Amino acid sequence: MKLSIVSIVTGLKRSYGFTLVEMAITLVIVGILLAMLIQPFRLQKDMKDRTETLGDLNQINEALVGYAIINRHLPCPDTDAIPDGIENREGTGLCSDDQGVLPWNTLGVKSTDSWNRYYGYRADATFSSSATLFTIDDAEGATGIQINGEAGSLVSTNSRPAAVVISYGMNGFGAINTTQATPANQMPLPLATALDEVENTDGDLIFVSHVPSGLGTANEFDDILVWVPPKVLINRMVVAGRLP
Repeated sequence: MKLSIVSIVTGLKRSYGFTLVEMAITLVIVGILLAMLIQPFRLQKDMKDRTETLGDLNQINEALVGYAIINRHLPCPDTDAIPDGIENREGTGLCSDDQGVLPWNTLGVKSTDSWNRYYGYRADATFSSSATLFTIDDAEGATGIQINGEAGSLVSTNSRPAAVVISYGMNGFGAINTTQATPANQMPLPLATALDEVENTDGDLIFVSHVPSGLGTANEFDDILVWVPPKVLINRMVVAGRLP
């Protein structure tokens, strides 16, 4: 039997064309492959951002010590509604508030972390006052700031920090970003179940620092902290000839 041209063409179409089912299966497979590729990329990006932010925080820590060596006290936080990176200090020599945004302009350091949010900063009044300068005797027990680890374990035993600097991590809960730069428009606060992140945003003297917990877990945590131990600060000032 001879095949017509029409039947030959139809057969070719059936041989080389894709049905809707085949296309749907192909798209699903491509989607799975993309998801497998994207997840490691996200993890690598997060690790890179955390490493860069930690490096910046360590430089900030050194800048705080350097500032204290020059000025004999730590800087105050920036507490302006729209942060400008300049400390807010009263005429009395005391800080307008002990907690706020890191005064990056005052210190000459980066203003934001890898997620483009301002660093938080808490300074103890004993070490930030420009009216009554701290002394060697303030190496022990002069500050009430406390750093806890996982399960409430005290990290800062016998050396409660003179100051704390914090990045609120990738989720940014509790941070202030550069596009919404007023306290009223800050990033969303942590979920009530994320107790450790709540502790870092409630304005008290207790902070928490430990390895990250998975995003979306019951106690989600990705904050990054550094702090200035009084003993280290005072030792550096003694070596520099600024104390006693």
